Amino acid sequence: MTADTERERAEQVCADGELALRRHEGAAAEKQFHEALALVEGDDCDAALRVAARAHTGAGRVRLAAGELDAAVAEFERARSLRPHAAGPLHWLGCAAAHAGDLTTAETHLTAALACAVPHPRTLIQRAYVHARAGRPDAARADLLTASRTAPLDEEAHWALAALSGRPAREVALRLRAAAVARAGAEAAKGAAGRPPRDAGTACGGDRAAALLETAWDLDREPGGFAPLYAALLVRSEEDREGGRDDGSESGDRRRGPARGARRGVAVDLLREAVRRAPTDHRVTHSLAIALLNSQDDERSSHWEPCVAAWAALLYDEGFWERVRVTAARRYGVPVERALVPVLRAGLRELLERRMPDADIGTRVAPGPLLQREADAAKLLAGVGGLPSAEPAEGTESGGGGGEPLFCGPLRIAELGRTAEFGAFAAAQEERLLQESVAASANGAAGAGAAAAPPTHTSLTYAFSELGFAQLLLGQNKPADALAALTELRCPGCRKRGGPGSGAVCEPDCARFDELNPGYAGLPDRHHRLALDARGLALEARLSMGRAELIAARPDFGAAAAYWRRALVHSRELERYRETQTAIVDMALGAARDAHRVGRLSLAVDTLETTRSVIGANERGRLEGQLARVLADRGISVANDETSLLDEPAADLRRSVAFNPHLLRAQVSLGIVLRGLASARWSSGSLSGARDTLREAIDQLTAALVHFPADPDLEEQREAAVADLDHVMWQPDESGR
Repeated sequence: MTADTERERAEQVCADGELALRRHEGAAAEKQFHEALALVEGDDCDAALRVAARAHTGAGRVRLAAGELDAAVAEFERARSLRPHAAGPLHWLGCAAAHAGDLTTAETHLTAALACAVPHPRTLIQRAYVHARAGRPDAARADLLTASRTAPLDEEAHWALAALSGRPAREVALRLRAAAVARAGAEAAKGAAGRPPRDAGTACGGDRAAALLETAWDLDREPGGFAPLYAALLVRSEEDREGGRDDGSESGDRRRGPARGARRGVAVDLLREAVRRAPTDHRVTHSLAIALLNSQDDERSSHWEPCVAAWAALLYDEGFWERVRVTAARRYGVPVERALVPVLRAGLRELLERRMPDADIGTRVAPGPLLQREADAAKLLAGVGGLPSAEPAEGTESGGGGGEPLFCGPLRIAELGRTAEFGAFAAAQEERLLQESVAASANGAAGAGAAAAPPTHTSLTYAFSELGFAQLLLGQNKPADALAALTELRCPGCRKRGGPGSGAVCEPDCARFDELNPGYAGLPDRHHRLALDARGLALEARLSMGRAELIAARPDFGAAAAYWRRALVHSRELERYRETQTAIVDMALGAARDAHRVGRLSLAVDTLETTRSVIGANERGRLEGQLARVLADRGISVANDETSLLDEPAADLRRSVAFNPHLLRAQVSLGIVLRGLASARWSSGSLSGARDTLREAIDQLTAALVHFPADPDLEEQREAAVADLDHVMWQPDESGR
């Protein structure tokens, strides 16, 4: 192989090494440069020296990118010794000195490089950076302006020129964000081209992009039009550091980055501001929700409450689920039906509930129940079409506002500062529902009695307040837990000031009341109204607890009666006594019917008698009518059992006809049972007992005929009882012998 061929091959190998360096393939680039040096070793012609200097410069750049400054300078000096008047080695010596913080040496080398016949195209820009770091902004600006006349500046140089020219902070921040996106775009392009990951000899482009975004955020708290992208860049750079991918490529001032976790914090702050400006943009909310859920460095309420608020806002946002559906269809190449959305939503909610911490982390409410409350509230809000959004602020870059409805829970309402607006909205919804209920009652569609307020399980006012937790527990059939949740509705501050003996709601001057209870915000008597509604929920809880005792596998009728008596006492204070009586009777009748249906007649009787013991005269008629039927059925059933005595059936039937003398079946059956009981007493030797029982039967049947004149069954039983009594009267009484 001739020397010319060797040199040509070395030129090509150098070019390949420089290409690998641009691809961030440091190890491959270094191998190529060493191969080029080997090819021209011993060749001292000018062309060979030029190739060797080029290879040494490339090897020095690899070392510089790896943060090995001494090794890099050694390579650049070898290149300069081979070509003392070439711009390349001088340029890179200046860059190495700048990385080391030796700004005087850096300026000397870069100025010398500019004096060469063919300067390096970026030397002016690099010298501008050196001037800026040395505190000479005018010189830096002059270099950048000169460079801009030769070739277009890149995005990093643009932001530097804007800053040096005294442009407004917002303009500089925009330039910084553009530079960050350009850097990230270059990284993404390399990845899309199928190139291998960065190794220890390459620059960390993602880290640089994140640093630019941090600086932009420090200058101007404007989230920009691509907040999710910016946040993703910040979080990814943080993950690279935590995963050991901080390769040491940055040196000098660039290496002095934020502490661990700081960039994730910047990302969260940026997304929170973006959400505040565009609360209905589900893309921003989704990014914030993911960032917060995966920020596991602390578990304070300041982290979990906004996390819960963000996810709850997504669960019932139709725009979010439409994007999920369309994205999945595109990814998998099959249609994704809208009918799958409820299944997907339930799956996401279950996954989130599993991710919530179980331990006590010092929050007002544990994150798990908090998520359930927020999600249920968001579902109710979605059911009425959502809260109409306020118009976006002038200059908002994100496209989430514009009157689109908001679907979220009370935490998000408070975060957005829209508590008063929501309070008015909730009050209007409650009024509308009440008017509809009144109209339905007037048209005969509602049940008897006055129109009731909207059910508590569908109340926006309750759901968007501290009552929401009790409301949730009632909906889950946990009335005891709901009652416990109602014992303390104050914020931590009012609780600390008032102590355990104070009222259950915040003080009238509490600054956090509206924040914690947006459903009541704006009401003139909101504290009193919350207290009354809390007592109303407590009333419902006690009613449910009483019913639970009745329908338990082993009913505790005493406990049920105690719960209901307490509920009736509270109902008088709430002016809901008749309504509460009706509710108790309805529950008891339902439980008794269920027991009756499966043949548990004694359970049905005990249920009705327990309820009768606590209910006033207003509602007793309904209970006694059902009790008469159940007693009759039990009496007849036991009487038909040939092995049973007739005393208990007779007692049941006596009570049945006493409660309802118009129950013909009970009247006839009582006559039959009394005749049988008289016969049993005669057989046992008690002739007087038989006579008394037959006289009772005749009197009972005679009274029954008043209600059922000429009824053949009653007349037949009465005639038989009279005949039995005549027969018994003629028998000698031997009981005294």
